Amino acid sequence: MARLVAVAVLFILGVLFAVPVWPAARAEVTKPRVPLAQTTPRPSPSPTARAGVENVGAATKTTINQEQLRQDNSQNTYDAIKAVPGVAQADAKAGGGADNLQIRGVHLPSNTGYRLDGYLPMENNVFMVPEDKELVQVLKGAGALEYGLTSPAGIVNYYLKRATRTPITSLAIQTSQNGLAIVSVDAGRQTPLFGGTFGFRSNVAGGLMGSYVNGAGGTRYVQEFAADWTTKRALIQFGVESFGVDLIENSSVLQNKAVGNVITIPHPVDPSKLLSGTWARGIGTGENTAMKGVYKFSDLFSAQAEVGTSGTTRTQRFVSQLGTINLTTGVGTDTVTLVRDQTARNLYEDFQLKWNAKAGSFVNNEFTLGYTDSGRYSNNPTNGSAKFAQNLYNPVPVPAPTLPATPIVYNPQNDGDHDYFFHDQLNFEGRLHLIGGLRKINYWSNNKNQTTGAANQAYFTTWAPAYALIGDVSGNVSLYASWVKSLEETGFAPVNSANAFSALPPAPAQQSEIGIRTQTPHSASSLAWFRLNLANATTDPVTNIFALNGTQTFSGLEAKTSFDLVRTLTLLASGQYMHAFQTSSDVTISGLRPENTPILSGALGFNYRAPYVRGLTLNGELIAAGSREINPQDQGLISPVTLINTGINYAFRSHAGGRYIATLTCKNCTDRRYWGSAVNGALGIGQPRVITLTVRAAGTSAP
Repeated sequence: MARLVAVAVLFILGVLFAVPVWPAARAEVTKPRVPLAQTTPRPSPSPTARAGVENVGAATKTTINQEQLRQDNSQNTYDAIKAVPGVAQADAKAGGGADNLQIRGVHLPSNTGYRLDGYLPMENNVFMVPEDKELVQVLKGAGALEYGLTSPAGIVNYYLKRATRTPITSLAIQTSQNGLAIVSVDAGRQTPLFGGTFGFRSNVAGGLMGSYVNGAGGTRYVQEFAADWTTKRALIQFGVESFGVDLIENSSVLQNKAVGNVITIPHPVDPSKLLSGTWARGIGTGENTAMKGVYKFSDLFSAQAEVGTSGTTRTQRFVSQLGTINLTTGVGTDTVTLVRDQTARNLYEDFQLKWNAKAGSFVNNEFTLGYTDSGRYSNNPTNGSAKFAQNLYNPVPVPAPTLPATPIVYNPQNDGDHDYFFHDQLNFEGRLHLIGGLRKINYWSNNKNQTTGAANQAYFTTWAPAYALIGDVSGNVSLYASWVKSLEETGFAPVNSANAFSALPPAPAQQSEIGIRTQTPHSASSLAWFRLNLANATTDPVTNIFALNGTQTFSGLEAKTSFDLVRTLTLLASGQYMHAFQTSSDVTISGLRPENTPILSGALGFNYRAPYVRGLTLNGELIAAGSREINPQDQGLISPVTLINTGINYAFRSHAGGRYIATLTCKNCTDRRYWGSAVNGALGIGQPRVITLTVRAAGTSAP
């Protein structure tokens, strides 16, 4: 009740300050907020650009710009954000066709945890392709109120490339020792139009994905078009992308049954061996369409609308898992789930009215009223399965399983929410910022039980309050504290559970955080303490049913820093200490640590700009994660791992003025064998050494 009173007081203050009644009151002159994707990040020796430390707002935010994506030769989301503290791989599909990530110990939902252009919830069933992305952003903490139904642990934002003042024309070719061969073309222009500026940007990329697994591989493609029209009063922004993959997926490794409450896991296996077969082909396509409009009625008042749709289709997928393994001989049983005609779609719209007023010279107020409507639709087809013998250590070719001849039975899993919210930020003399808001979430679901075929309908409402305090101690130091409560999607049952692909209902989640940020021209640092409480979804080892089972608590410290040791050398470090436990009526998990959650994790890196070779940059990093429990019952551990990544980037101009960039990267340079994750009763095989080369040629006016 006290929290609701607090946000109610902020609401009243916001209304009072939003419409100034004092003669001395004057409006703060602002332009419509242009998304981050409107600007093009440039290569910079500034450590802030490399560290991604941002002293803005009450959320913990890390931004990976386009230059970093290029220098790292990022192939997917984890590649892009692996050095962000609290980010962990949660992929037990052996390099499958979708991103699977954890932030602060919490798995990101595939339909609400990933956003496009800062608002559209994307269906992440086909992994992110980097060629058409300007930025990748990890947003933790108080961002939950802004996005409504999602995890307060964090989300991932992708921003499409957009036109800049500088014309862009470039061609890039990317290859690796594993057969990667991707060609991409990027073009963008701006021109005056109807009293404003019109810009467009188009990206097309495609080719062979290659694979470190012998006999595997596949193809992928992406097409993007983005357009913007900006005037002094208005902004209209449009973006559409379509993408697809056709690849062979390897088997993941299932954990054996416990003996005496202990599961013995095999030593990390050779990741180059194909445990499934060349028939294990997954074909998936996706598309995202997003449109945003902002209109400034006056210096005080503006309106904003965002609409979009996101969808994926899996026409075919063979998901194989090798289990019941004899650890001496390696012989086990591979179970293949036959996925056909699997579709998922998100529909989204958001409308906001904003006031930005100033009362004298003391108080500035930013007040927002809004409405969001979001729907998530999945057809959830019934999937048959097949079994065959396979050897973990020495796999042999096996015949392709036969797809069922019977018609597909669909068990739709549909849900959504429509929300009303307000958000208010009071800024006192630019030093003290009070932030508060309240969202009323109206949730609905209409699902079909996969076992009984009965329809299950639900509708309920809940309040999601949030508030924060930010104090700017000086121009270089800020202190902040936040508390947020929301609903979190609890995900879909894994493929190896008895209720595979069934959607669980959302559950309450909340997070508290306090922190400090510092920034100077040559350094940027942040330190935060956080505590998360949310529902725990586990697979019962007896019934094999995936269901909500009590709660999880994650608390810990996160830190990141970047500083110039000398003018040409920037050092970077990030890390997390995590204390986590489960609370449940099930005595086999209560008080134990959640799976796949290391106590310690972090990264240490450098960026060296060679002083005598213009355009040459060297970088390297250590990525480390401590030992992790393999299941909620804490019946085994995967070993700690430290990986070494390096890179060389060389940029030069020709006599004709064209710009060329060559980037060579090495990931897991020591070719370490390791288990990359342990989730949902399966082990993810870690990626071996991968060497990638990208050569990019840009026109004379390209950045």
